[in-house]
Amino acid sequence: MKLNNDQIALLKWISAGLLIPEVRNLNGDAGYLLNNMIAKFTLASSEYRVSERAHSRFKALGIILSETHRRSKFYGKNSPFMYEHAIPAVVVRNQLLRVKPTQRNVLNILQKAGPVVVVLREEEKILKKLRMNQQMPDGWTWGGNPLARYRLAGIRISKQRLRVEGAIQR
Repeated sequence: MKLNNDQIALLKWISAGLLIPEVRNLNGDAGYLLNNMIAKFTLASSEYRVSERAHSRFKALGIILSETHRRSKFYGKNSPFMYEHAIPAVVVRNQLLRVKPTQRNVLNILQKAGPVVVVLREEEKILKKLRMNQQMPDGWTWGGNPLARYRLAGIRISKQRLRVEGAIQR
């Protein structure tokens, strides 16, 4: 996985932060801040996966996925789309807190955090109903299929990719 400049900066920020005992102990807002940086690392990717239903909606709207789009174009309360982290940031954070916080270990975990997946808002509601918005399915272990919770929810992920650029939306 080739990292872009934003991901390199976020990797360094996360790695440095994990060296601070108060961050590792999740004092103050450390848990929130660490989750946010993990999410931004994933969102900084130049390609997002797309659910089959989101792909159908893109096609109906005349959106050409092979073109590069601003991240902000499909983000926000009025958008039918949502950017989902295949593995929730809290799950990634918990894995990071289990290892020695070297930059190599942090990178290894972040690279296994899975892609961002563009889903429809109604698909995200299915994940919430199943309580899969902040966790992975029972029996899932680190390094397993990062798309496992979508499979559990019956959300099919297409082979299509949405190419994105611009400011990270979170």
